[in-house]
Amino acid sequence: MVDERPPFALRPVHRWFLLWEDVVPSLYRVIAVAVAAAITGILLMLVTPVHWLGALLIAVAIWIAVAIVQELDGRVVLPVDEQFLSGLRTLVDPVLARAGFVFRNASGPARARSDRTDTFLYEADSSEGCIDLWIRRSRLPGGALQVQIDGRPLERILDSLGEMQSAESVTRSEDETADVAALVAAFEVLHRNDYFSRFDR
Repeated sequence: MVDERPPFALRPVHRWFLLWEDVVPSLYRVIAVAVAAAITGILLMLVTPVHWLGALLIAVAIWIAVAIVQELDGRVVLPVDEQFLSGLRTLVDPVLARAGFVFRNASGPARARSDRTDTFLYEADSSEGCIDLWIRRSRLPGGALQVQIDGRPLERILDSLGEMQSAESVTRSEDETADVAALVAAFEVLHRNDYFSRFDR
């Protein structure tokens, strides 16, 4: 069983790298290592008799090793919410199967991040290629429930069909049972309105 949180010693390291990811998304790992190595090198020069070049090389080596460990631990994912997944496979799968969608995979959130969103993918074939249906569900209290069909948010599709109540129900996560029921109801609305027929099989 995977622990819900990273090892204690790695938590500040994850925070450091995620801080730089927010600032410089494309180069955050390089910048995080460079800044941390510079600070560490200065501290080594102040508290040890090591030459400044040696201190810098030691600091860079240390932070490259730390970055590798952080990257490996950052890839650890939590298991998906089994109760919600079971509800999807039991109740949602048959509804989506009528439109040609097949369940492909489920993935849990990265343990190192505060985000606790499970992701589920369904796919259907059409003459224009593969159609993706993504379900993203936050496990956090008051979290979001996000569904996209072929890149379009489900709530906008429902809203365009005049189904405001269904549209609202698929934007927030309540509990496993309520969320599955909201999805089944929303997909049934799409069937009633022949929405899925727009995808040429």
